[in-house]
Amino acid sequence: MRGRVGFCWPGLLVAASFLSVAGCGTVTRSARGRGGADLVVQDFCRSFGRQKGLAILNLFADSARFDIEGVSVSFVGRGDIARFADYGVAAHERLVARDLEVVQETVLCRIEESNDWLALLGVKRAYYDARFRVSGGRILGARLTLIPESREELAGKLAGFLAWLLAQDPKALQQLLPGGRPAYDSRVVPELISRLRQWRARSR
Repeated sequence: MRGRVGFCWPGLLVAASFLSVAGCGTVTRSARGRGGADLVVQDFCRSFGRQKGLAILNLFADSARFDIEGVSVSFVGRGDIARFADYGVAAHERLVARDLEVVQETVLCRIEESNDWLALLGVKRAYYDARFRVSGGRILGARLTLIPESREELAGKLAGFLAWLLAQDPKALQQLLPGGRPAYDSRVVPELISRLRQWRARSR
């Protein structure tokens, strides 16, 4: 996948940059009007994992950037974001946005994530503090930051799986984490699921 990516095991900690929002303002609950920024974010969360890339792109500006801190990956432009959305469908991603607030054009919320490979890893949900910058009904930028509790849980669960996979098949580890980076690629998801099932079976 194209885009600027950095990665670090086992701590899952390398931050990706995000265009900061200009200006400041009082934090207020968003209005529930038609076309509101909060509704755009809700639409994204409902659609991600259920609609493939081309269907979800109408929610994003052409030059949109989507950063995930804690797993240190960035998707820049509609092409990257479309492939990220295709990965979401393959992994059966489910996102829920809670406690939405608006600061000018920025939507702040807590995101709950679940998917097939997290479940096999033994993680019921991962939680992110999220910031979406929205204008004209489209997402200009997004930053999701894995909260410390989720980061620690993921690091602990992944340590055992990665040690097992490295011993079993180093080439598979390279396929799933090319160059030590997470492969948010729909083509890789079936292999990741298969390996996680093998690991769980051996761990019983």
